[in-house]
Amino acid sequence: MDKIFQLARLCDCYGALLTAHQRQIVAQYVDENCSLAEIAEREGISRQGVRDTLRRAEKQLEAYEQALGLADKIQRHRRQIEKLTKQNPNLATEIESLQEIWNDL
Repeated sequence: MDKIFQLARLCDCYGALLTAHQRQIVAQYVDENCSLAEIAEREGISRQGVRDTLRRAEKQLEAYEQALGLADKIQRHRRQIEKLTKQNPNLATEIESLQEIWNDL
């Protein structure tokens, strides 16, 4: 799996557990596709500081996933939902409403 995609996936699940600074750096790197140099300029820190922050955040997120496994469970459930909706298109509407409820949690 692509490293940036994996970081984004873990951040979706556990990003609230990072510091505000880490979340901001990760968001610029993942969501805005900024380079380390661009983030460093925006944040007024060194490129190495950005790299270190990303590395610490990534290690924290990976530790959360290893302990809790939520991102993998969510991915497995999404695959099962896709499989079910392909097998029975009538379920698609019901599953969409359940997903909305799930997202609100």
